[in-house]
Amino acid sequence: MQPRSCNLYCLSPEGFHRIRYWEWGLEDSARTVICVHGLTRNGRDFDDLAQFLAGRGWRVVCPDIVGRGESDWLQNKENYDFSTYVNDMSQLIARLGGAPVHWVGTSMGGIIGQLIAAKDQAPIKRMVLNDIGPLIDAQGLSRIKGYVGNDPSFPNFEAAEEAINKVTDKFGPMNKTQRKRFVEVSIRKRSNGAFTTNYDPRIAWAFKENDPEDVDMWSLWPLIKCPILVIRGVDSDLLSASTSHRMQTEGPKAEEYVLEGVGHAPTLMSSEEINRITLFLEAENNQ
Repeated sequence: MQPRSCNLYCLSPEGFHRIRYWEWGLEDSARTVICVHGLTRNGRDFDDLAQFLAGRGWRVVCPDIVGRGESDWLQNKENYDFSTYVNDMSQLIARLGGAPVHWVGTSMGGIIGQLIAAKDQAPIKRMVLNDIGPLIDAQGLSRIKGYVGNDPSFPNFEAAEEAINKVTDKFGPMNKTQRKRFVEVSIRKRSNGAFTTNYDPRIAWAFKENDPEDVDMWSLWPLIKCPILVIRGVDSDLLSASTSHRMQTEGPKAEEYVLEGVGHAPTLMSSEEINRITLFLEAENNQ
């Protein structure tokens, strides 16, 4: 099974930009889930999860957030912010019919999901937050600042593969085939034949211009009314055990699913992870 490649044109202060999204399953399915990737990633990260859910009758939509993957790059770097991302994803929800949707968000995708879900009459029915919460640790942001937006150039695929694997060594688990595909969607080829990362390096402008600090969004947490599953890698440096515990005891009182030996962020590719997410999305009170 292969996804359908679709385009959505979104309006921002600088004009229109094109969002590419990957759609799996039946367009007229009664159940739709939107899967949104992390900071430097793209919608093809969810191929395994999307294919499984589509086989169970779900419509699965996996966008490339603007500046990543096959979506457009913005003219003004300062428009790479959560206001733009939330607006784009709201337009995507409208494109999909505007009915309640489910949400799976990895890292940045989980922040976008929280920002939308905290709004009055939010259209998110159930939400999976993959290694992210309402408090983001500065330690993890410092690590990300060390590599994001550096615009590297690799002479060949093997060199690019080595570099990508080094940066994502805490991701997982992935088998050999999944790891190869993960690398392939992580890079793009330059006109001179060299390889680089598959995103606009200017998405990192805020990291480059500011010293990392804890990001506190706890004021949003009580406003979120939908059921939540929080996935946490035990070795994560962005989502602490204490933050996850508080997420389980306050506001929407999330369920927790912990992955041993994994850091930021779980890839959601193993059968165990996929089955746990499916169990949550298809919970009895969600029918």
